[in-house]
Amino acid sequence: MADHPLRTAVDWYPRRSMCSNPVRPPRTLVALVLAAMVVFKPSPTFVFENGIEISLPLWRRIVGERRYYAWSEVRDVYPRSYEVAGSFLSPFASSAGTLVHTGIGLETNEGFRLLIRFTPGSIRAFRAESRGYLEAMLVIRSRFARRGEAMVQTAKTFSDDRVLAMQAQAREPLVPITGVFLAFFLPPSIVAAILIALSVARVELTPGILLVTLAIALLPPAASMFRTLRQSERRNEILSELAKYQEHLREGGEAMRPVPKTAES
Repeated sequence: MADHPLRTAVDWYPRRSMCSNPVRPPRTLVALVLAAMVVFKPSPTFVFENGIEISLPLWRRIVGERRYYAWSEVRDVYPRSYEVAGSFLSPFASSAGTLVHTGIGLETNEGFRLLIRFTPGSIRAFRAESRGYLEAMLVIRSRFARRGEAMVQTAKTFSDDRVLAMQAQAREPLVPITGVFLAFFLPPSIVAAILIALSVARVELTPGILLVTLAIALLPPAASMFRTLRQSERRNEILSELAKYQEHLREGGEAMRPVPKTAES
């Protein structure tokens, strides 16, 4: 029989609307924006009885990237944390953890790690576990429970103290808030100091010198964003390892739960 989808879990991606503006943008720019929206538009995620078809943007489907994975090829299925693309551009929100969402992590028998994203389509709906994720995970858990198969086979074991330490580490700010303020308010001071020094030295301000000055001034915010990105990836790895371990414990608890006896007639 054909492998029919058990449920369709559509990714909720932010929908952007163009506000009316008396100054019309160039047609070329509008065309580029529309083309980018089409190229990066994700496909739905389909959960089948024997496998899963993951969501991919159009450009990755055009180049022939693989979408379908049989469950027999997957050794681990668990909740996995991620942040909205470009979140490192906002160290304030990223440090606060407001951009962290939960997707579905897949690890194949060959060791490849895949992430299925379920980003909400509305800022008001932003939360760790979106509707798409909850529906898809419910279907997947039901499928594995019905067949008596383990969703997680390679989870690390952590002591209670280690779990508490990892949770505390994940709650820590990615970067100090004072450092963020300093990095983003320092560039004007850097530009002013360089221009004053060049003026005192009677150096002619050429376009090249101005570009170098601007590049130097942008170093602090660039370093802050890079550090935020690295720390964010580290936090998401910790959260994913904890979720993987908790999924393993959940399965073990359900397996040990006694089956209620039916009353004899």
